[in-house]
Amino acid sequence: MTIYMYVATLAWLSIAYGYARRFDRSIHIPFVLTGITIDILLVLVLEISRHAVETAFEFKLNPLQQFHILFSTIALLCYFPTLYFGFKLARGEKSPGLKKKHIKIATTTLIFRTLGFIFMFSMWKD
Repeated sequence: MTIYMYVATLAWLSIAYGYARRFDRSIHIPFVLTGITIDILLVLVLEISRHAVETAFEFKLNPLQQFHILFSTIALLCYFPTLYFGFKLARGEKSPGLKKKHIKIATTTLIFRTLGFIFMFSMWKD
């Protein structure tokens, strides 16, 4: 495994643990924020060091690797509404349907991040 895979694993574990502890805000919020931050920074590092976006758009990777990119990109895009609704909840906002929106998008985000994480191992080169 590469260092990037170890970092991605740390990010995924942090998000998954934070999600599992979603009923305890004192654990949920720091773990999810840490995982999302690590994940976003990892994407930036991969773009700077490996031109990840250009590589993805060349479509020279195999289908499993393309699935990794697709699912991870969807998760990355979903982080922003997840954070938006989560910050509103953390500040105590009580808008109708806010919590339901956050739960729906956060769960969707975790599903796509998990799929991206699983397909990440297709990028593993000996």
